[in-house]
Amino acid sequence: MQHSLNDRPESSSSLHTSPDPFEKEFVLVKVKRVNIVDDLLNVFMEPKILKADLKMEFTNEKALDDDGVSREAYSAFWEHFLEQCEGEDERVPRLQPGYSEKKWQALGRVWLKGYLDHNIMPIRLSPAFVLACCQGINSVDDELLIMSFARFLSGNERASLEKALQGNIDETVEEDLLEIFSRMGSHFLPSKDQLRAAILRLAHKALIQEPKFIIDCFHSSIHNAVATLITKDSIMELYKSKRPTNKKVAQMIKPSNESLNAQEQTALNHLLGYVRSIDQNKLEIFLRFCTGSTVLCKDTIEVTFNRLCGLSRRPVAHTCGAVLELPCTYSSYPEFRKEFDNVLSGDCFTMYIL
Repeated sequence: MQHSLNDRPESSSSLHTSPDPFEKEFVLVKVKRVNIVDDLLNVFMEPKILKADLKMEFTNEKALDDDGVSREAYSAFWEHFLEQCEGEDERVPRLQPGYSEKKWQALGRVWLKGYLDHNIMPIRLSPAFVLACCQGINSVDDELLIMSFARFLSGNERASLEKALQGNIDETVEEDLLEIFSRMGSHFLPSKDQLRAAILRLAHKALIQEPKFIIDCFHSSIHNAVATLITKDSIMELYKSKRPTNKKVAQMIKPSNESLNAQEQTALNHLLGYVRSIDQNKLEIFLRFCTGSTVLCKDTIEVTFNRLCGLSRRPVAHTCGAVLELPCTYSSYPEFRKEFDNVLSGDCFTMYIL
C-alpha cells in the first residue's frame, strides 16, 4: 500500500528507516512523467536504493503502487531514455554532456532494480551491450556482435548487410554498405574476402568501443548482481522470454469466471481476436496498458466484465493485478476494434484509479 507524500516537493523521495535491521528501508518516490528520466536517475544516484523497498507515485495521478505503478514508471523511463540512444530495433547509449560517471552508474541501477523487483527488461537495449555490462566486453562473441549490429541498423540496411554476408552483393547492397561504412568513419568498401572482418570491426566500434565508458559504469553497478545472466545464451534466452508476441499475449488472457454468458463470451472473443491481429507496436502498448510493462512480466491478464454503454463505455485496466475490465455491450467486432484502437492511441497510461 502506498501512502501520501502530503505536501512534499515534486520529484522527491521519502526514506523511512525501520528499527529492525533485517527489514528493508521503505522509499516512496514521486516522479513527473514529463521528467521521468532525470527524476528516477536522481533517486538512483545512491547505491543503497538497490536494497530498499521502493514504491512510486506519479505527480497529479491517483494510483496506489502495488507494483503496477512501479512497472509503469520503469516502462516510461526506458521509453524516454531509449529515445536518446542510437540505433533502430536495438539501441546503445551514447555519452552525453550532462551525464557524469555517477549518473551512468545510476542508470545501471535503474536497469538492475527494475529487473530484480519487477522483471522489467528494456529489450530494445542491445543484448551485446547488456552482456558486456554484466560480464565484460570479452564475453561478447562475433556471432552476437553481428546479430546485434544488424538490429542496430535500419531495416533496409539490415537486409543489405545480411545479403552481403551471404555473398549476394548487387548495386543496391553495395550502395547501402557504402553508406553504413561512411557513416561510421570508413569511406571505402573492403574486398569480399575481408568484408565480414570489416563489418565485425564496425559492430565492435558501434556497440562496444564507443559506449565503453558507459559499459564500465554499468558494470560497476550490475556485475554479478544477477546470477543467471552469466553467458550469451542466458542473456538471449531472457530477451526471448521477455519479448511479447501475439500468441503469447493471447494465451495470457484469462476470464475471472469460467462460466460466461453469451455477451461476455462474445466480448472475450473480440478481445482475443484483436490481440492476435494487432501489429507489434500496438501489442506492446496493449500489454503496457494492462500490466504496466511493454515486456512480459506477468503470467496472466485477468478479464472481468462490465455493462458500460454509450460515452462511458471503455476498457479499464488495473495494472497492479493485471486485471482488465471489459465492456460486454459491443454490437460487433469492428465497433470493438475501433473503440479499443482509440483507447490505445490516446493517453492510456495516465493513472486515475485508486
